[in-house]
Amino acid sequence: MDVQVQRSFTIPPPATKSEEVPLTVFSLFMSSYYYTILFAFTSPNPTNAALLLALTATLPHFPLLTARLTNKPPPRRPCFVTGDQGSGALVVEAAVPASPLSDHLPLVPSPELVLLHPPVVDEQGAAATPHLFGVQITRFSCGGVVVATSVQHQAADGCSLSTFLHAWAGAVRAGGAVPRRLGHPVPYGPGALAPRCPPRCEFEHRGAEFLPLSSPQPQNRGGDDDDAPPPKTETTTTNMLLHYTGEFVAELRASVQDRHTAFEAVSAHLWRKVTAARVCAAAGDGDGDDADTARTTSMVKVAVDGRRWLARREAVFGNLALTALSRTDVGKLVANGGLADAAALVRAGVRAVDGRYFQSFIDFGALHGDEELVPIWEKPSAETNSCFLDLEVDSWLQLGFDSLDFGLGGRLVGILPARIPLDGVVVLIPSMREAGGIDVLVALHEMPARVLKDIAYTID
Repeated sequence: MDVQVQRSFTIPPPATKSEEVPLTVFSLFMSSYYYTILFAFTSPNPTNAALLLALTATLPHFPLLTARLTNKPPPRRPCFVTGDQGSGALVVEAAVPASPLSDHLPLVPSPELVLLHPPVVDEQGAAATPHLFGVQITRFSCGGVVVATSVQHQAADGCSLSTFLHAWAGAVRAGGAVPRRLGHPVPYGPGALAPRCPPRCEFEHRGAEFLPLSSPQPQNRGGDDDDAPPPKTETTTTNMLLHYTGEFVAELRASVQDRHTAFEAVSAHLWRKVTAARVCAAAGDGDGDDADTARTTSMVKVAVDGRRWLARREAVFGNLALTALSRTDVGKLVANGGLADAAALVRAGVRAVDGRYFQSFIDFGALHGDEELVPIWEKPSAETNSCFLDLEVDSWLQLGFDSLDFGLGGRLVGILPARIPLDGVVVLIPSMREAGGIDVLVALHEMPARVLKDIAYTID
């Protein structure tokens, strides 16, 4: 793919007074990685000038997207610097003059995708940009467009990004006028969360989301060493895209007597199939004992949005998500138990992270906001009890990405995350090929990925 970058520039932050906004307890729990999403639209589409006019008008309503992240030495929290001292938003305009968009559809994982989105990390794995938000607009010879956004996850979760994208799209359709319903700015930061009076923790969040005080703390937190690149990930991790038709999803639900949602049924199906593929690949390598593997615990981690519990779906920008965990023995998951059992485990895990749990977490942040809170995922590697059979499931099915509309009749025909370098991550995406279908991006090491291709479409 011959992608020609036409220009790259920064939309400056709003010319308002600078303010330091401490990260909320949700953003402290969230990893600082960037996530990137590509949206493909057929022609006709608004001009780049129209898109950028609306983008410039929309960004001041979302100060975190043009902010700058500063790391403070413990015990001070990291802060977003908003206003005129922020980093602004990165914009890249590019073109593919030699081919139409149809030559590159459907969107599938490919090394060429890196040419269609803003730079996120450099060759050493360190952040390639000081910007927390970037967008690349790539126009094809037919008039089709790929709009790719990259966001630092501590600044915005998927629901917040969707709110911003729909506000931007609405401004494009309105000729640059931002929808009146938007706050100015949209509420964000610790002040947008409402702890009880007095705050009280009903659950133990040290050990669940944050390290207990007695645990060894990671080195080089805060100060000048915060910019050191993260450890390199396994280079053999491959990304594959599965397409589950609406008929296949219906069959999965029917196999559990329609007692579970499409999300629960598909997540449980993938948990079982990915685990089976990993076990098969390990057995093929002669690695491990079958009996020991059957007794090994497998865990699925599911991101749960708190807005539905706290009635703040659009009222809080930033992060409002926690992780639900479901565990079982590998033998019970893939051999002795069925899809219904796995789906019930997924449901129970998600339902445990309910309104009481989210409110307790907000109260925990209010009570311990002045303490150093280290996310559980930063546990030193020697202490990490991680398992090669664990799986992380992120669902985009209810985020509204599939209804994004910039106007003029351009049709959204593809949604895809950029390459995911971590093993054991699954993203559920509403398919644009047919109603009710689900596209699944799976990041796995090469050997289990090969096995998964053969079993991903079988229903036991």
